[in-house]
Amino acid sequence: MQWNTLNIFQRLTRQWDSLHPYNAAQLMRLAGPGNADALAAHWRASLDELGLGRVRTAGDRFRWEPLNGQLHPALMLRTAPQACLEQLLGQELNRPFNPDDDLPFRALLLQGTDSHWLGVVYHHWVADSFSIRQLLRQWFLRMYDPARARRQPLDLRPPGYLRLFGPAAANWSLLGGILHGARWSARFKRVRRLESEVYRQFHVRLRLYRAPRGLIQQLIPTARAAGVTVNDVFLAAMGQACDRFVPVKRTPRRQDLALGTIVDLRSRTARDTSDLFGLFLGFTSVFCRPSDLADFRRLLRCVARQNARHKAACIPEASQIRMLGGLLAQRLLSRDSLIEMYRKRLSLAGGISNVNLNRDWPGDYHPHPLLEYVRVSPCGPLMPVVFTPTTLGGELNFGLTYRTPLIPDDHVQGIADTFLHCIQSFVDRIDPLRPG
Repeated sequence: MQWNTLNIFQRLTRQWDSLHPYNAAQLMRLAGPGNADALAAHWRASLDELGLGRVRTAGDRFRWEPLNGQLHPALMLRTAPQACLEQLLGQELNRPFNPDDDLPFRALLLQGTDSHWLGVVYHHWVADSFSIRQLLRQWFLRMYDPARARRQPLDLRPPGYLRLFGPAAANWSLLGGILHGARWSARFKRVRRLESEVYRQFHVRLRLYRAPRGLIQQLIPTARAAGVTVNDVFLAAMGQACDRFVPVKRTPRRQDLALGTIVDLRSRTARDTSDLFGLFLGFTSVFCRPSDLADFRRLLRCVARQNARHKAACIPEASQIRMLGGLLAQRLLSRDSLIEMYRKRLSLAGGISNVNLNRDWPGDYHPHPLLEYVRVSPCGPLMPVVFTPTTLGGELNFGLTYRTPLIPDDHVQGIADTFLHCIQSFVDRIDPLRPG
């Protein structure tokens, strides 16, 4: 078993995990009741077939230790009633993994009368959303389409960020990335920030929502006709929701709102990364002035322009420069000072991780037997709230993970309602800030 070197984002997420568990989750709702014994056997076999098991770490190195059929407590399914989905996932987001014994995955089964939820909570530093979908794909196929299941392990020793997404590999300028990072940092001096004394508390809760049936099918052509992306619309709607309900304090010098987007870098390389199990994410930020936030159409144009520039300049790939800054800060600062640096220097009002699963394997099995798919993201030290829109078939759902010391529970419904209202108003071509 060979040692791997942690890539730069894995090292950064492990830093965040030292402040509060940096866990995520993905679950699929399947037709009919679930057979716990059969599902547990398929779960164990899936891990063995893909070569996954325990993860050992030593400094900036790690290695996988496959279980090879050995029994392990974490191989047992944790079962609960389907009605407890939000509560159970909220508990799991706050529950740390034991690095000395735990697998980096916790399998869950939630039983309902005519369907069941099946999925995993995972230690996010080991894997991105795509990798977890590969694991769930194997689990699903062993039950429903065994002829299509993998017969060989995944590649657990993927290349690092420089080889996959560095300036030479992804055709971006190192100097340009450094200059953008400097401008990005300076821009945060005009951004509203959370002033709460409880910023150092990271407890989170989760709420899950379904958009009205057919909304996403209306949104896609409407966004295309307007010359924007679906994610642009989501970000603009998120901006108005955060502006109203996230308690970022406006001062004469700090008027603007900053929003973050997690970007799957796999889609931005010519190399086939489908066999690589690991974490390959970047991020971008958009900045919204009060005049933008007062008019949804203007806000949408502002967001779309920034996102288009980011894509053209390879800013998601170049975000590894900013990740390096976060790692250096950890070496120089105490825990409290590091948290304060995030509060003052990287004050984001919210973040988004958006996925369309119609382009991935779940789309092949929806609407039967795969009824629904849910993703849950962590907040970490940067985000007071994170949106996770997931499209499957003609349905859109989204999770809201929020830090309870920062956002009151009674504000969360307002965030969700505003988000959906802005999207629906855009589809209906009305101004969401005006009645009717």
